[in-house]
Amino acid sequence: MTELTQYQQPAPMSATGTGLVQWGEALTAAHRIGSALCSTAFAPSHFRGKPEEAAAAILYGAELGFSPTQALRSIFLIGGSPGLYAKQMVALVLTHGHEVWTEEKTDAKVTVKGKRAGSNHVITETWTTARAQKAGYTKNPKYGTDPQAMLYARAAADVCRQVAPDALAGLATSVEELEYEQPLPTVRVTRAKPQPTPIPEPEFEQIEAAPVTPEPDVEPDVDHPADADGVVELITQGQSKALHASFNDAGIKDRDARLGYCRNLIGRELTTSSDLTRHEASRVIDALKQDAEVTE
Repeated sequence: MTELTQYQQPAPMSATGTGLVQWGEALTAAHRIGSALCSTAFAPSHFRGKPEEAAAAILYGAELGFSPTQALRSIFLIGGSPGLYAKQMVALVLTHGHEVWTEEKTDAKVTVKGKRAGSNHVITETWTTARAQKAGYTKNPKYGTDPQAMLYARAAADVCRQVAPDALAGLATSVEELEYEQPLPTVRVTRAKPQPTPIPEPEFEQIEAAPVTPEPDVEPDVDHPADADGVVELITQGQSKALHASFNDAGIKDRDARLGYCRNLIGRELTTSSDLTRHEASRVIDALKQDAEVTE
């Protein structure tokens, strides 16, 4: 890892100065590294596909003493402002030889103290729930779910900025503070739709298949409505398989529940799925697909 050194404000440089040329070379190298890293799963999601932002984070991290990979994992850009989590700020200050410690930590009150290396002056910062509420920070739901962490982040960041502003390279805010003004973007993870688990029971159409008789295909006690062309065309074998799969996707396993679904949709009585016409079978399959999409 790059050795951490005392931060020094760079002197102003002219457009032709060697310092600016070196900075430009560093930017080119940072962009090359960022382009390689932000296309991998190792880089945080907010840097993936953004080599320019990754390069800026790498350059900024170099001023803090971070390696390129540490910079991408530690620095967050929220609303155009860089930030570190409070715990990372504390770690950076400790690395420079300064002291930061927690005096008290409860859900209602957190006190953090610190002092600069070589100094006996102790900086103390206390954050309470009442103080955070008065400042308007408790609008962040994390104050309700993890109050200790949020109060600690406020107190620790305040101490670090006072004890060692040079170690933070002028970093003014922590990620927790930036999140209050503009929350970190939500990363939506699209999960692959799980394949339906095979059911160790006979196929749906086999359970409901009408008995084979020498009589006509249409059972005499069932009134099959004619399709649009006036001809009664019953459900095909392919539709029957698709119907079975659609019921599985929709989570409807029971035979009676399946028949009830069909009856409610087409508005007539059924004793078996074989009583469905082609048109009715298509309506049921389409409706099941829509139900499955809604419940995903």
